[in-house]
Amino acid sequence: MNAVLPKMIQSTMWMSTLLIVAVIAAIASAYDPMDFAKGNEIELQLRNKRFSNVVADVKMTEVEQNVDKRLIRPIICPPRETSNIELCCGNKVYRGTFPYNAQCCGNNYIDTNKKLCCDGVVYPIKSNSNCCGKKTYNSNSQICCGKTIFKQSSNRNLQCCKSKSYDPTKSICCNGTVTHVNGRLLSCCGHTGYEISKYSCLGNGTLVLKPKNTVTEVCNGVLIDYTTNMCCDGVSRARPDDLTICCGTGTFNSSNQMCCNGTVHNYTGNVMICCQKSLIDSNKHACCNGKIIPRPINSVGDINYCSPPGGVGSGPGHIFESFSPYFTCCGDNLLTNYTTQLCCVNKLYNLDPNSLYDSYCCGDKIYSLNTNSKKQQICCEDKLYTFEQNSKNQGSCCGSAFYNQYKQSCCNNTIIKGSNINCCGNRGYNLDTEVCCAGKIFKHDKVPANRCCNPPSSIIIY
Repeated sequence: MNAVLPKMIQSTMWMSTLLIVAVIAAIASAYDPMDFAKGNEIELQLRNKRFSNVVADVKMTEVEQNVDKRLIRPIICPPRETSNIELCCGNKVYRGTFPYNAQCCGNNYIDTNKKLCCDGVVYPIKSNSNCCGKKTYNSNSQICCGKTIFKQSSNRNLQCCKSKSYDPTKSICCNGTVTHVNGRLLSCCGHTGYEISKYSCLGNGTLVLKPKNTVTEVCNGVLIDYTTNMCCDGVSRARPDDLTICCGTGTFNSSNQMCCNGTVHNYTGNVMICCQKSLIDSNKHACCNGKIIPRPINSVGDINYCSPPGGVGSGPGHIFESFSPYFTCCGDNLLTNYTTQLCCVNKLYNLDPNSLYDSYCCGDKIYSLNTNSKKQQICCEDKLYTFEQNSKNQGSCCGSAFYNQYKQSCCNNTIIKGSNINCCGNRGYNLDTEVCCAGKIFKHDKVPANRCCNPPSSIIIY
């Protein structure tokens, strides 16, 4: 009996050891990375259970029962953003190590180097395989139109017409409808295809047979003979000769008449011009912005127009020099004297005799650069500022804003308090304690050798 007892104890110890090893192995297997993926098969309802006031009856699947619940962290998906070891696909979160080209496909994820996702359905990648709806097709021998797959022709010339396929050498696609037409010059009339050498389309989807040996055109839904008629703004008019042309819905004889915006006038000389609907003698009148203005007596030369800006001259908002002397339109006025008048963006100003030679435009306003006056003016990008210049006020521009150089500085169109500031981008910095590199300010310990590296995004100390 005493000899048997040690053997029983020894046998029990071996069994305990084996049991402990088995438990350790089970725990280790529970933390295997593959179980992360298994754990993610648990319904979203279970993962959020601890964070929701809703208690649902969730039936545990066999996979769920085998996954250590410590691996299941409560996650809301969406809208929670996933980490670099998590992937949210639909209503499921996957954890673990994913391939570089991992991509969601419905509630699953795929390696796009090996799999193809077609509207939520996963397929293995094959040569020339592409998606067509939820199916795949071979782009070398098939064509996908809409979500329907068709067999490609031997010469690979089939094309799509919405959800149908057709051969463009034999048919034409008109607004999603395929029409089989024998002919080379094809066109569409609504949803119907036709041969333009035989038919005409009246614009409302109606086809009419063309008369033989006749040049025709469609005029407001009516087929007319182009050799005897013309279409003037949708109205058919007789064409008695080649000199008769359209003027609005009517006609006029271009040899002795002029058309001004749909109004016909008899032409009385080679100096007649149109001003809106009127006909004027350019020796006696000028047309400025549609307004008829009498020309001064004994004037010569053509009228040059500076409305809208951008014509002959120094640019918008300034005097426009005329190649034909003496006259220029300024909006709906006539500039007749360049010495005593100034045109600023279509506004005409008569200059003060005391400031004839120091007056300038600022947008559509006029200002003087008379330096003898206490009140000074400055133009900053078409914005006019008036200031009193003295020993404490020196005006200047910072973009479109005005600033005092004695109290402020301008850094990249940004006004900063303090004069003579060293700029770093749109900020100021101290040369004794800081260094500027590519618009960034860095501190230094007054070491003269501090300088920017290349590219200049930081400093380097020698």
